[in-house]
Amino acid sequence: MNTEDLKKLGLDGEQVKGVMALKGELIKHENTKLDAITAERDTLSEQMAQRDKDIKDLKKNSGDNEELSGKLSDLQNKYDTDTQTLNDKLAATKLDSALSEALVKTKARDPQDLKAFLNMEEIKLNDDGELSGLNDQITQLQDSKGYLFDGGTQQGYKPTGGGISKQSNNLSEAMKSKDFNFTEFLKQSQGE
Repeated sequence: MNTEDLKKLGLDGEQVKGVMALKGELIKHENTKLDAITAERDTLSEQMAQRDKDIKDLKKNSGDNEELSGKLSDLQNKYDTDTQTLNDKLAATKLDSALSEALVKTKARDPQDLKAFLNMEEIKLNDDGELSGLNDQITQLQDSKGYLFDGGTQQGYKPTGGGISKQSNNLSEAMKSKDFNFTEFLKQSQGE
């Protein structure tokens, strides 16, 4: 999406600037999340490499020494626990990232506010990176709490018989009318 695409849709210059500013903010937000995920991934990789090195060193140096074998077992258990914890954190980060991306697509006014209404125990991220259990909850929230979502533009209220009255083209005659509106007179005279 670029400015030319937006202009083709009929947006004026100010509207195009506003849309592009919002797009820039969204990109900054997503880049921040991506940086956090990348940093976490790099940290995990470094910790796993260090763990593997420590285990190899201990195995090489332990030989028949029973005390070192016990330390090796303790370290192996610690590293296994740490690895599981880090994998759980990584899975939670992936779920949060996928959920944030999906909530942006729902046209929620504020995706973070919308998260408060979700039952996170029912939302799962499958191996393909798709969320399950989210669509039903979003549909229910759109029905019960529609104010959380941007409904798009709505047509203006036009009561029956409430249209602009046809006024005379002559200003002096038009001013004699009880429902004379100078602004509407000018609009009408410029439009004809």
